[in-house]
Amino acid sequence: MMLAAALFLSSCEKESDEILDPSLASPVISDLVLSKDTVLTTSSSPLINLIVRVKVNLNGGEQISSAKCTVLDPLNATAGVFQLYDNGSGPDTVAGDMTYTGSINIDNIQCLLVGTYDMEVVCENTSGLFSNLITSSFYVVNTANQPPSVISSSLPDSVVRPLPGDSTLLTITVNVNDPDGLCDIRDVSFVTVRPNGVTLPAIPMSGSGNGVYSFSNYVSYSTDPSSYGYFKYTFTARDNSNILSAPLRDSIKFISPR
Repeated sequence: MMLAAALFLSSCEKESDEILDPSLASPVISDLVLSKDTVLTTSSSPLINLIVRVKVNLNGGEQISSAKCTVLDPLNATAGVFQLYDNGSGPDTVAGDMTYTGSINIDNIQCLLVGTYDMEVVCENTSGLFSNLITSSFYVVNTANQPPSVISSSLPDSVVRPLPGDSTLLTITVNVNDPDGLCDIRDVSFVTVRPNGVTLPAIPMSGSGNGVYSFSNYVSYSTDPSSYGYFKYTFTARDNSNILSAPLRDSIKFISPR
């Protein structure tokens, strides 16, 4: 009798892949489309604008409560967070067609960063479940880009090399500007030509803010004759559009210790 009851209960069990609770189903997004892959603007009137569309599938779950688009600048900082809608109000064209659309307008720009901007789109339903994350990118170009400039240099006219076993710290500093803003300066470097005419590889300089770049190194005693005489330095700055400044030249005379 007990065996028959067990067989009866077992026969009543049913396996199912159906979702019994729709609230546990996360939405799925796909087909992210940008109205443009390159945004043209200027540093004098910076504006980054485009339209974003994404397809949403409820996937058997609840309705969508929000769809967000986050834009990250070339330094990976958040440039803006924007809502996407399916309400038939511009730029969305048809309400309820599960295509969520939004305008990306970034106009509170203190200093225009050109380069690649990343975009992340995700939606959430009324159960608090998030969709998959879709990413894309677009490029920002300054159509009126101007080259940076190395305004001035600060280095001693001459340096006496120390006696054997000793050293002295030498710091070289330059002031750099960019009409498009200091944020547009990618790097500053200098090339050195020794008194014997040998050119050394370019050396990068470190920025300390306000357009000031410097390089420090210890000077020591040397038995190499080419370590004495005039060392010639050529400084250049490069912006984020890969445009170089005009070179600025200066020199230091290295003198043998007495």
